[in-house]
Amino acid sequence: MPWLAPALAVAVALAVRLWALRGQPFVTVDGTEYIRFAEALAAGRAFVSIFPPGYPMLIALARLALAERVLAAALVSLVCGALLPLPVWWLARRAVGARWALVPALAVALHPELSRFSAIAMSESPYFLALYGGLALAAAARTLPAGLALGAAFAIRPEALVPAGALVARTLRGRTAWRAWVLGATGFLALAVPCWLWFHATLGEWTLTPKLGALKPVVTEWRTDEPRLRAPATPRHQGPLETLAKNGPAALRQYPSNALAHGRSLLRLWPAPLLLLALAGLARRRGMEAVALLHLAAIPFLGLSAQPRFVLGALPALAVLATVPLAAPGRARAAAAALWAIGAVGCGLNLGRDFVRPFDGWIDAQQKAGIWLSGVAEADAVVMDRKPYVAFYARRPYRVMPDEPYDALIAAAVGGGVRYLVVDQKIAEVYRRQLEPLLYDATFRDRERRLQLVYVGGRQAGYGLGIFRVLGPGEAKSDQPPFVDGKYLRPAEPAP
Repeated sequence: MPWLAPALAVAVALAVRLWALRGQPFVTVDGTEYIRFAEALAAGRAFVSIFPPGYPMLIALARLALAERVLAAALVSLVCGALLPLPVWWLARRAVGARWALVPALAVALHPELSRFSAIAMSESPYFLALYGGLALAAAARTLPAGLALGAAFAIRPEALVPAGALVARTLRGRTAWRAWVLGATGFLALAVPCWLWFHATLGEWTLTPKLGALKPVVTEWRTDEPRLRAPATPRHQGPLETLAKNGPAALRQYPSNALAHGRSLLRLWPAPLLLLALAGLARRRGMEAVALLHLAAIPFLGLSAQPRFVLGALPALAVLATVPLAAPGRARAAAAALWAIGAVGCGLNLGRDFVRPFDGWIDAQQKAGIWLSGVAEADAVVMDRKPYVAFYARRPYRVMPDEPYDALIAAAVGGGVRYLVVDQKIAEVYRRQLEPLLYDATFRDRERRLQLVYVGGRQAGYGLGIFRVLGPGEAKSDQPPFVDGKYLRPAEPAP
């Protein structure tokens, strides 16, 4: 029964991910856009986004069976995450044999962060399944299905271009190079070309991926990356070579420091004992699983913060490679087993606490405020906020809040057709301090004729949230007092 081992790994992965799902009741920031994207696709509308359409299409399909939109998006991630041990086992069987292939498959099934990303509305989990499925098929010399899988990976996340390019180079060195190359390229382009056509139709320009803009210096001061009203004029679209010529030198200068930062993130996900085993395995063999590690060499060129999720996709490959010393005969096997045990404990210590916490924190106050707003706001009422949570749960159009002086910001809201302004106490304390008088100064609020407080809520004292109706020219304030969430007025409760 050769499939008993991978079936066991899938069952374990499903159980762990269902457990993780219990701790993820809220939408993520990116998830709000993916879900809106999916709703636009289902309605036959264009949707402008830098995200590819692959994951939103999967969400739209899931919505046919499940009406709850956040759960439907998470279900896509959960199913893909539960299936990920299959291609990992397939790759590992070629690397270490059927006897030891269960080890990396179970490592992927049990890893806390891989499990958490399989329980939220994020595209990583479907991407990992498509990527490693493509690599497993390529290892079996099934180039057309491999190309299709990598094309699907690109339709979900654009970084699939890196392993796809590596496979092209690897294929061209083989004896049946041209036939295999044509089959693989046909499969990849069958799904990549529709994405490029979609980008052209929605963005009005030809681009390999809208995320080429990530090739830039890392933002070290948050305020420089905040949206502004008078943003610099948008330059004409730059191709890959122009982008490389413009931002390449800065990316090279920052490469060492970025590599160290991402390396620290990787060690948090895959502790030093396991990383040492993986490096030892890589020294012994460079199989198809190693293609997924090229991402680690490419990512320091990009202006991305050192979030662990940006290196998460390397873990299945590292798990396969870390099993190579364990499967090797000789006395070193006991040492490898000990390192595996120490590394597994390190993973639990590093990631166990995050496993039971919502990915973007406790946003139940924003969820409740959005649900309330959905019952009172006009159908097309635009909601301005720094984060999209309230607008998402209100099912209303979202407008990002610019970082401008108070009067300029409010004037932009009035002139731009915004109907509701959300002021979050914790956000205002750090990112929009110009709005704090609206929260703390009743006289200031009464004097402000362009806004009327209509909702007061929050998690507890210090974590308040106010929603203001934006009044149009000539519109007077009503005599109706704001709705006040009674739970917010009760004494603070311990955080879950």
